[in-house]
Amino acid sequence: MATGRWSPIPHGDRVSAALVDHLWQSVGVFALLWGAAALARGSSAAVRLWTWRLAALKFLVPFAVLFAVGRWVGYPVAFTTDEVPPLLSWLVDGLTPIAAPARTHEVAGPALAGCVLVLLAASIAAARVIRDHLRLEHGRVEAEAARAALDPDDTEPGLGFLRGALFAALALLLVSTPLIGGAVEDHRFGRELLVENSRALRDADVVMTQAAPGMGERMRIRVTAGGVFIRNATLQELAGLAYGVSRFMVRGQHFVTSQKDDWLIGERFDITIAGRIVEPGRFDTYALRRPVTRMLANRYGYELYLNGDCQPPCGRYGVPIPEKPL
Repeated sequence: MATGRWSPIPHGDRVSAALVDHLWQSVGVFALLWGAAALARGSSAAVRLWTWRLAALKFLVPFAVLFAVGRWVGYPVAFTTDEVPPLLSWLVDGLTPIAAPARTHEVAGPALAGCVLVLLAASIAAARVIRDHLRLEHGRVEAEAARAALDPDDTEPGLGFLRGALFAALALLLVSTPLIGGAVEDHRFGRELLVENSRALRDADVVMTQAAPGMGERMRIRVTAGGVFIRNATLQELAGLAYGVSRFMVRGQHFVTSQKDDWLIGERFDITIAGRIVEPGRFDTYALRRPVTRMLANRYGYELYLNGDCQPPCGRYGVPIPEKPL
């Protein structure tokens, strides 16, 4: 799935491609709703009137808006490294080239201009059909309302169960598909960023000093294109950041006489990790896992276990191990 954020296509062509996809989607939705209106021919005119209203609304509201909402909401996973279910990924990959052909196939130049002209002509024809049916069904709705006012039993039948279920499924498909597509793309983009930043920080040096006073128990993290600076963090908080979990999920198998003597939470540090960061605003602290794990093992000999497995290079009961890359 192509992402516009890294696309080498000129801005003008990207705008034209977005227009092509919007017109293509609008004409496609028009065809689907035309079939739905035909399916409701024997039902109340109000059903067909709202069907044509939705067809008109689609020309005003691009699916890109729903796609952006889905991207903003994101895909509900516990960790960025979690994958999208294969079936959902297969559906998104299959529908995206159909729903957004210009964006997916990166159409440009004369072919793009030709697509714009053809789809504009089709859109104008569809708009005229929608306008005529809106007027027609609006008149029928008023006539039905007048008959019902004279005789409450003189009403048109509803859709029925099967046709109502088909209409509901169609509405759900039209709304949910771009939302899910945006959420899935955002998740994939987040995974790509995580991989890039993890590679950039894989062998980065971790400089850790005693925290400067004045922060109390508050921790702050600042990410720039040149690296990560963590202010006033305990080792518990640092490990939680690096492994993408709450600090309360980080526990130590040790006994202490007081909280001050607890090496896990008794001291606070300022940590600097230098490296090239792609899109600092979307930095995932899980990218710090390798350098933080290595630093804790090399400097303190700390062992960090995840699901029962000691994470490499795996410390040795408080005995620092020689510096070596993971």
